[in-house]
Amino acid sequence: MTTKITESPRERVRRAFTEPGEFRTSPLYRALSRTVAGDDALLDLAAGGRPGQYPTFLFFGAVHHLLLTDADAREHPLAAYYPSLLPPGATARPAEEAGPALVDFCARHADALRAVIGTRLVQTNQVQRALGLRFGLAAIAAEIGDRPVHLIEVGTSAGLNLRFDRYGYRLGGRRYGDPDSPVQLVAELHGNGEVPDLDALPRLASVLGVDLHPVDVLDRDDRQWLRALVWPENQDQGLLLAAALDLVAGDPPPILAGDAIDVLPGLAASLPAGEPRVVYHSATRMHVPAERLDAFDAAIASLGDTGPLWWLSVEEAPDPDPREDTSRGGAALRLRGPDGASRDLAVVEGHLRWVETLPVPSPTG
Repeated sequence: MTTKITESPRERVRRAFTEPGEFRTSPLYRALSRTVAGDDALLDLAAGGRPGQYPTFLFFGAVHHLLLTDADAREHPLAAYYPSLLPPGATARPAEEAGPALVDFCARHADALRAVIGTRLVQTNQVQRALGLRFGLAAIAAEIGDRPVHLIEVGTSAGLNLRFDRYGYRLGGRRYGDPDSPVQLVAELHGNGEVPDLDALPRLASVLGVDLHPVDVLDRDDRQWLRALVWPENQDQGLLLAAALDLVAGDPPPILAGDAIDVLPGLAASLPAGEPRVVYHSATRMHVPAERLDAFDAAIASLGDTGPLWWLSVEEAPDPDPREDTSRGGAALRLRGPDGASRDLAVVEGHLRWVETLPVPSPTG
């Protein structure tokens, strides 16, 4: 008889910190991940999140949150390694030397960190990802025609992406959207494929966000948590986030609190029969527990039970990757049409800092 070996929470978390490929733009988090992977006390602390929460994002978000919001914590030597905590023009200490400071900081503030890790969710609201939504809507505009669409975002956090039509964009040197908006999203353009007209968009019949625990753009603590989830080196993203929060606070989109698996089938029944709908999610499915992924996908697909559904996402890498040079990495901006066929519109950096167009749509079945 074969004995099944169950991986302990500590070892599961150790794997996540051993190969932290998500931190391409954060030398500090890459260096600190090695420290966490080799320290059992830190691993046990990081393992205290709710099921499905990605431990690296949650742990570093909790540490950053405490440094940003607690004056006593900010006096700790660890703060000197965080560019986000330093005055303009100051240089952070070398990331490779930060490990011992992290160990000491977590020992001193274990109870406060444990409280954040055990109650908060990874709800990044990278406003730059609104570009992925706008790109996808432009790509399906011709298919939808002049019919208005119902837009639903799953894992919407504070709903910043749902106000994509209030922002300005610059992709590959060309401008789109509102040139006077305080939120201007800039992305590099790569590849030889066609870029759809990002100003030729379907009309919106309604917008709605769905989130387990919606982030209130008017709540100071919620805003601080979103800021803590921005990596310390990415100060431009922090400024964009603040600008978007201020803009959206003037007209927050409606957000439905609940588990998408539970609420989406009912939402489908509430939409006008036969009217087009678009669902969007980005870096959301990765936080769904593995045993619930099939139910998550089925719930999204159920939005097509009462009308034609276009399903747009930024989650996994393209498989297979159709590009000749795959060294840049990236995730697929994937669109599944009402006929059930999927195609990759582009490959994008996870935070939509760049877009690489594809010469031929990549079928994914």
